[in-house]
Amino acid sequence: MKFKENRVLAWILVAIVIIASVLISGSVSLSSQRRKVMNSFYDTMDNDLNTKSSYADNLSGVASRYLDRNSEYINNMSDARDMLLNAKTPNEKYAASVSITNAAAALYDVLGTINLNDTDERLRRSNYADIIAIDDILKRSSFNQDVDKFNEELNKFPANVIASITRIKEAEYFR
Repeated sequence: MKFKENRVLAWILVAIVIIASVLISGSVSLSSQRRKVMNSFYDTMDNDLNTKSSYADNLSGVASRYLDRNSEYINNMSDARDMLLNAKTPNEKYAASVSITNAAAALYDVLGTINLNDTDERLRRSNYADIIAIDDILKRSSFNQDVDKFNEELNKFPANVIASITRIKEAEYFR
């Protein structure tokens, strides 16, 4: 029997080509969708987090004029900002964001017990208000809903089969 006349082998090759093309095109499509969802975080929310960190640094600057530079409040803020700087994933950045908010609230409260000059009192209030405003912006972002949609699609057939074979992971939440 000649190779060119072997119909069984031909059908097996056709099946292999079809399966490979479905896996490749499915993988490319799922990767593209995941990248789009994750880029929406890094293109917008990540910038908001960096701005929040700057406001937190400003609040620490005010605090450093009234508190010892080694105070737990200033150190906690510094640690929270470092945590954000070192965070890579949305979930890690969320944890750092919460730490910054908590450290900012503590600094805001302790500075409220000190007689600040007018400029520093204004800076205390405005920087803390800006941190809270950014938290509100982050909460209203559609990122987690976009992650939900992607992950739901990823867990449906045939995407779940393609994802498991090509090792495409669920998108990570900012929470």
